[in-house]
Amino acid sequence: MLPSAPIGNTPLLPLSALNAHFGVTLLGKAEYLNPGGSVKDRAAVSLLDHYSASGQLLPGGLVCEGTGGNTGIALAMLCGQRGYSCYVSMPDTVSSEKISTMRALGATVEVCPSTASVSDPEHYTSRARSIASSTPNAVHTDQFGSLANMRAHSTGTGPEILAACPDLDGFACAAGTGGTIAGVASYLSSSSPSTQICLVDPQGSGLKNYLSSGSFSKSGHENGLGDTLTEGIGIGRLTSNFASGVPHVHAALSASDLEAFRMCFLLARGGVFVGPSAALNVVGALKFALRLKRLGVVNPKVATILCDGGASYLSKIYSEEWREERGLKGVERCGWEDVLEDEEGGYVERAGDEVFAGHVGGS
Repeated sequence: MLPSAPIGNTPLLPLSALNAHFGVTLLGKAEYLNPGGSVKDRAAVSLLDHYSASGQLLPGGLVCEGTGGNTGIALAMLCGQRGYSCYVSMPDTVSSEKISTMRALGATVEVCPSTASVSDPEHYTSRARSIASSTPNAVHTDQFGSLANMRAHSTGTGPEILAACPDLDGFACAAGTGGTIAGVASYLSSSSPSTQICLVDPQGSGLKNYLSSGSFSKSGHENGLGDTLTEGIGIGRLTSNFASGVPHVHAALSASDLEAFRMCFLLARGGVFVGPSAALNVVGALKFALRLKRLGVVNPKVATILCDGGASYLSKIYSEEWREERGLKGVERCGWEDVLEDEEGGYVERAGDEVFAGHVGGS
């Protein structure tokens, strides 16, 4: 792994096989090519720079974070380079590959019950906050609450995307902390106001319903779908990062696990080996592009984020045993004509600004 300087400036890849089949131009920001292997490298370096510059993180200090995995990998890598110690807490749904990578990079890793609510002291974000508050010379980098997260994307990811595709019709991606979509949307809304921004929400998340009504309820549950098996995206509460992006997001739609897992294998067969969150982003970007096409946009150009690579999920979606245990046998044999269950994705437009007045994000 390389120093922090090469983080960012990843290529914007045309998803050629998909584009040829559907008559659209989908572009994937290849964030899996960052030195830590994911888009979270950007947030991690921004968070460390922020807490170091503010004097809250001193030489030799302990960095604490609650994460779905990729931020922990990025922080462990950067802490090793900068002489900090690193503590990472995460839910028990994180892949074994991510946990092993963090430990190999020197992080102390605590696995927490995924059943714990966010107010529970045993929730993975609560544990990181608790360790930081009880340890001298320690900081909780707080990727959900610190706007250093979204600034990494308003100053880096967003400008890079627009420089690579100045006539971009749309940008679509999912949210976990909300930093990526908030930062990119913030930049594009000021620098390319004709570019439409669409949230992609996985099953079990509440963000799509929040954007359309101002209240949280889980997407997909009305259709019998459970919470998502896709790591690191979807959430049922308002974070400071996502709240900062709400004024710049125009619409939202849903994408299911089945669609994302089918897309994993279709992309892999075309030489783009990514994780399920990246594949879900592509599903959402495709649905959004097809909507723009129906509205008369010729060959719409829509960008998305390829969050991380597939190697972190060899024990999960890329494991035949794992798929069979979850009733997903056969997703690897899907064709382009079968990838989408619901082309519309329950598309909704963002409610008026008055719906969100007084809403305050939190970590």
